[in-house]
Amino acid sequence: MEKLMRRILEVDGEDVPVWLASTREGHVLHMGEREIPCSLEQAAGKGAYTLELSETRIPMRIAVSESATFIHFNGRAYEIGRTDPAEALDKAGSGASRDQMLAPMPGVVVSVSVAPGDAVKEGDALLVIESMKLETTLKAPRDGLVAEVPFAAGDSFGGKDVLLRLEPQEETE
Repeated sequence: MEKLMRRILEVDGEDVPVWLASTREGHVLHMGEREIPCSLEQAAGKGAYTLELSETRIPMRIAVSESATFIHFNGRAYEIGRTDPAEALDKAGSGASRDQMLAPMPGVVVSVSVAPGDAVKEGDALLVIESMKLETTLKAPRDGLVAEVPFAAGDSFGGKDVLLRLEPQEETE
């Protein structure tokens, strides 16, 4: 049975979905379409490890804080920010504003419940997306009219793509 540890890493300002699969044969690092056999062994000294990737052994030091992991190897230090995928999907409805819903990471649209011109109330289900095997229903962050739904069921989207845009609903007297 495969045991998974899923994360979204922020590398050079880009969100990168990755996961480490632990199998009977060892570990496999998944980065998008890439699968890299690897192992990480603790070495002598605090925070010292040896990373083995495809027969290359890399000595490194690792320090972990609440929001990031710091890795030092080959004379350079790297800060890797972490986001829990479930947390990112939970925030998907907030987007950059209350007028648009941004994808927290790449994924696929499972279903769409609205069309441009539809009036929605805060909390109404708008669309269902799947990212990293997590299915999430995105709900209206406020009352309004659906202005744009750029993706249909089955369409793939990238991280930070606009999944839906709202416009203010005109007041009727």
